[in-house]
Amino acid sequence: MSPLRGETIDPLTVGVCHISCRCVRSTWLCGKDPVTGKDYEHRRQWVSDRLALQASLFAIEIAFDAVMVNHTHNVSVNRPDVVATWSDEEVVRRNLMINQLPRCFNGNLRKPSAVEIRIEITLSDEQRMQDYRIRLSDPSWFMKQLNEYLARRINKEDGVTGRVWEGPFKCRRLEDESALLVCGIYVDLNQVRSGEVKTPEESTYTSAYLRIEGAKFLAEHADYINQNDDRIYRERPDGWLAELTLEEGPNVDARNSVLPSKFPRLTDKGLLPMRLKDYLELLDWTGRNQVSEKRAAIPDHLASILERLHVNAENWFETIDNFDTLFGRAVGRTATMINRAKASGRGWIRGARNCANAFT
Repeated sequence: MSPLRGETIDPLTVGVCHISCRCVRSTWLCGKDPVTGKDYEHRRQWVSDRLALQASLFAIEIAFDAVMVNHTHNVSVNRPDVVATWSDEEVVRRNLMINQLPRCFNGNLRKPSAVEIRIEITLSDEQRMQDYRIRLSDPSWFMKQLNEYLARRINKEDGVTGRVWEGPFKCRRLEDESALLVCGIYVDLNQVRSGEVKTPEESTYTSAYLRIEGAKFLAEHADYINQNDDRIYRERPDGWLAELTLEEGPNVDARNSVLPSKFPRLTDKGLLPMRLKDYLELLDWTGRNQVSEKRAAIPDHLASILERLHVNAENWFETIDNFDTLFGRAVGRTATMINRAKASGRGWIRGARNCANAFT
């Protein structure tokens, strides 16, 4: 029997999850349908826009994402610690706006009035308010709103009714930064691996493309930064994605992890102890080798990054190529996998041996 979803996702603790959803075989999510000849490429923008909108309402950060022709990927970080800093009024306001999401196709959500918020708080008991707080940091609730919206909009466009998704979304827990790096590279290279594009910079509607465009934006608008112009926060293409670089050291204020960000994203806390430049270089080198007949040896400066993050460089390509089949409901180094098994009351988790081969 498969583990319960509650063993993978806990909305009450900070966690990182890789989530994927696949369309039913008779439905073409995005791209050009080879059977009917219809082009559904515009639906990729639906997914990207809705992810950005929901990231601004939920206490969930989107670390990586990719929109494919018949399925989607995203790596999300739920932040109940941020929800704990919000007032009851803020929690109710966000929930009232989230309730509109499945039927709001244009993205213009109606902002609840102060009277509506006060009435909702008055009618809510302590348990109901706690449920509202849990929903805001629950990846399952996040995906429920996203998938229902897409299903309704796709059915309306096609003039049909019925199921759009094959079943419940698939989810695996990423236990440490080693698993997060491997999964991030895997998600960002989905379009390269499927043959849609040849390089990451061509893979539109992925987090890699947005981060590359964001780096270009910063280079082209250096005057915004020098003048402390707020336009950099409103117009940066990747402003709604979670910050990539995790700052560490004795002078870093831990409170910054829950303070609001000037960008549309939830906070400015990073994901990985590496610079964006290094990540993009590793991503680009891996992508180019995936489409080549003969794979080159990992350069020393990239190998040192993998070593620092406890990733086995010798099995790097095998791990990236077969990420979806090698691992089960959890991914991480051996020590974290042991802890995950104990926490779930199990003696073993599927994929533990593959984790030992993938990470050092």
